[in-house]
This record gives sequence, C-alpha cells and structure tokens, in this order.
Amino acid sequence: MRRATRSIVSFALLATLGCAGAFSDFSGKQSALEDAQRKYTELVRWGEIESASAYVDPAIATEYLETAELFEDIRFTDFESGTLQFGEDSETATVNVVYHAYSTKTLIEKTFRERQEWYREVSANDEWRVRPDLAAIANKLSSAR
Repeated sequence: MRRATRSIVSFALLATLGCAGAFSDFSGKQSALEDAQRKYTELVRWGEIESASAYVDPAIATEYLETAELFEDIRFTDFESGTLQFGEDSETATVNVVYHAYSTKTLIEKTFRERQEWYREVSANDEWRVRPDLAAIANKLSSAR
C-alpha cells in the first residue's frame, strides 16, 4: 500500500512539475517582451512619442519621431493589447493593439488597430524593439480632423 501511495504521489509531483515547466519562462524573454510592449504602448497612449521611441527599431527611429507632430491634436483615450504571439525562434513576436483616440478639433473618436512587430536586438543587450507604423495611424486619425 505504501509503495502504491508513494508511486501515486511521485507521479502527481512529476506531472505538476512537468506542467509548470511547460508554462515557465526560464529565459525571461516573454516577461521582458510583455514589459517592453506594455511600456511602449502606454507611452504612445499618453502621447509621449519621444519617450516611446526608445523602444523603436533604430533603423526607423528618425522617421518615427518625425510623425510625432502629426499627433499634436490627437488624444488617446484607451488601448487594448491582444495576446503576444512568438515566432518559432522566440526572437520575434507580434501583438495586435486597438487604440481609441479623438481629434481635439472635432472631438470625433476613432478606433484603429496596430499590428506591432517586435524583435530582440542582439547589439542592444537583447532588448526588445518594435517596428510600428505610426504614420499609418496618424493618417487614419487625420481623417477625423
């Protein structure tokens, strides 16, 4: 009886540890991306485009900052982030974000979607970088002006 009980307890313990291991983020990639994505999206939501540029792919950072002036009359009211989808290599990920915003000139609210594409930048201590299309977002919002 003891042997059977020990076997059952051992099996249950291994099964629990196995399940926990399947959902663990041992490398920290997922939690680092979740943190970077949340911070970036919150900065955009609060209109802090210059601060948000710290998370942007350096190859498009200048273009990204040039679009900041397009947001002078835009106020974001809220956003919703979808589930992060990692690429097969776990070095890339995408997430769909829905923003709600309005023009201060017309007070017309618009809802739009952004597909954020993220990658880990090896030359920057493996930090996550995003390739947003802020100009497309600004163009959608400008139609509300």
